[in-house]
Amino acid sequence: MPAEEMGKLSNRTRLIFAVSSVVFLAVLAISPFKDFRREWKQYKRSYRRFAQGRPDTKKLVADFRPDIDQIWLPGMNVVDRCTTCHQGITQASLEDKAVPQPFRAHPPILHNVRDWGCTVCHRGQGSATELAEAHESTLAWEQPILPTRFIQSSCGTCHYADLPQTPQLTRGRELLAELNCQGCHRLPGIERPAMLGPDLTNVGTKVSREWIYKWLKEPRTITDKDGNVTVNGYETEEEPRMPKFHLTETELRGLSAYLSLQKAKPFVPYKIDAHVVAAWSKNPELASQGELRFRQMFCSTCHSLAVTRAGETKLIGGDIGPELTKVGSKVNPDWLIAWLRDPQGYMPHTRMPRYGWSDEDLYKVTQYVTTKLTDSDLLTSVPQLGQPTEQEIQLGHRLFLEKGCASCHSIEGLNPQKDFGPDLSALGGKNASELEFGGAKIPHNLVAYIQAKLQNSASVNPAARMPQYNWNQSDLNAVTTALLSMKGPPSTSALQNLVVPRREAAFHATGSFGEVYERYKCYTCHKFNGYGGDLAPDLTYEGSRVQRQWLVDFLKNPQTLRPTLILRMPQFNMSDKDAATLADYITMVLQHPAANPAAVDAKQFTPAMAALGKQLYEVKYQCQSCHTIGGTGGYVGPNLNNAGGWLTPAWIEAWLRNPQALVPDTIEPRRNFTEDEVTALTAYLMTLRQSIKPEKTASAAASHTATDGAGR
Repeated sequence: MPAEEMGKLSNRTRLIFAVSSVVFLAVLAISPFKDFRREWKQYKRSYRRFAQGRPDTKKLVADFRPDIDQIWLPGMNVVDRCTTCHQGITQASLEDKAVPQPFRAHPPILHNVRDWGCTVCHRGQGSATELAEAHESTLAWEQPILPTRFIQSSCGTCHYADLPQTPQLTRGRELLAELNCQGCHRLPGIERPAMLGPDLTNVGTKVSREWIYKWLKEPRTITDKDGNVTVNGYETEEEPRMPKFHLTETELRGLSAYLSLQKAKPFVPYKIDAHVVAAWSKNPELASQGELRFRQMFCSTCHSLAVTRAGETKLIGGDIGPELTKVGSKVNPDWLIAWLRDPQGYMPHTRMPRYGWSDEDLYKVTQYVTTKLTDSDLLTSVPQLGQPTEQEIQLGHRLFLEKGCASCHSIEGLNPQKDFGPDLSALGGKNASELEFGGAKIPHNLVAYIQAKLQNSASVNPAARMPQYNWNQSDLNAVTTALLSMKGPPSTSALQNLVVPRREAAFHATGSFGEVYERYKCYTCHKFNGYGGDLAPDLTYEGSRVQRQWLVDFLKNPQTLRPTLILRMPQFNMSDKDAATLADYITMVLQHPAANPAAVDAKQFTPAMAALGKQLYEVKYQCQSCHTIGGTGGYVGPNLNNAGGWLTPAWIEAWLRNPQALVPDTIEPRRNFTEDEVTALTAYLMTLRQSIKPEKTASAAASHTATDGAGR
């Protein structure tokens, strides 16, 4: 190649090289500028300027670093850089709402934010350093930050037991259980009871085909003849356990036909003594006497009635059993008599106790129910159904299985259905791409999907079999929170070690006590070692608290010891033998180690001690502010008129020393009594005795104006 051409080539090469160098230098010049403008660095500089304008600058910038902050939890597969921007998250002086985000301190919680980071609770992409990538869904990350109103769901991921700090989560879990969601879905931590819905093996002996049709059409609502929507006879905002299914007229006829023929067990009506019927049948006071006995038995402790006062209809009574306002228009009178006499004979798993009814009581109460708790117009909107046809029966049988009815209800000869609906045990950890949104016009994220599914499952899946529920916003958010907490089993051993399991309560009653305990369903209202209801006092340590003879008398004739409580223990007409069986077991077995009844001898107390105790009670400590003696005093605590005949001296002494050691959630204040004062107060209280007198009227129970719980 000629030298001249080589020179020209070199010049061209030099020019290209020169231009490339200029471009490269320009790029190098821009890169530091872009790096300087990175979002996380801007937040770092903003925080430093913010801190320098405050009086506690030195403290706020003591651990400030200009580079990325990162929390690494290898056992949990967590990389969290959130504190790069949230610089003041642990600074107590920055808790005020006037402090701008992202510099405001995190509200006080039990966990150290600097150790745990943010994504463990708030979700989002912890490794991101840009706001949008950290908080929102991206093509590479489908777990956006969790809305604050659902933050309690993160607590439930580790804490399977209920926490006082998470009321919304607790409410959601309660609703999932109360609405029998576990009948169709697998839900971790939600126990499946022996009976979700009523056993329908003999429902045809209980109600008519017309009532079944009405209930299936509107299980949440019963519409009266004027078109007013009521719920089983009263208006309420409570969501019932039986949901609403979308049933056609043909399906309603089929199911009502099939269920009305369920009479597997022979039904033998109980014949009330003819002399009782003859003596009362023409008595004009029959229904009113039945109502009186109904109230004397305190049926409203478990069952509610709709009462209209001053133009306002309210539900009065308990919610353990079904509402009874119009039950007389629902059930067969012969069935009602047999049910009241022996509930377990019809439904072995029922929580209804077996009362010791006399024929006279049984006749009076059933006549009251069937003549007064009625509505003649209840079924006027139901079409003429006639006798079930073979085609209707076969359709009803098929629908009973297809609709998942067997998941909650049992019928003899039909196998129960389990996991009828999808497994929800890991729903809270699913990505949006794993969900079926159908044609729903909602944001494509997990929260929106769950709430759409709960409100109208067909909106995201037209073929969905889930029934219709009517949620208020608070309950909708609560159930959403509970479902979000279910993220499946821990993925690592470190996460497994963080799980706080729910304490499984268990109480196994055996022998003659077990038989009586089961007959009267004591666990429906009372707790025993954590197992049972919370309507009435916890009896775990009742043997240390009460004297045996008092307990026998109380079981035979329950009295209220707390004047402010309206609902109370029903009168079971308990026999002497049953009362003695319960009292013997309770006083011998259900004892607290800190209050041994045999450890304190009441004979040691002298009149001088009692006199000093009376002075302490009335003057120094003014216990009458909360307790009543002799008709005077406060109503916060129990009536102490019969404290000496009711409580054991060992319990009184242990209670005075430390009431919270015996009953952790009691509102009784802990006072620093000296040992001499404890002895004197106990001596005084043991002098207070008043016998239990049988009640002859039910005037005190005639109007239940509160549902605070059954008290003693």
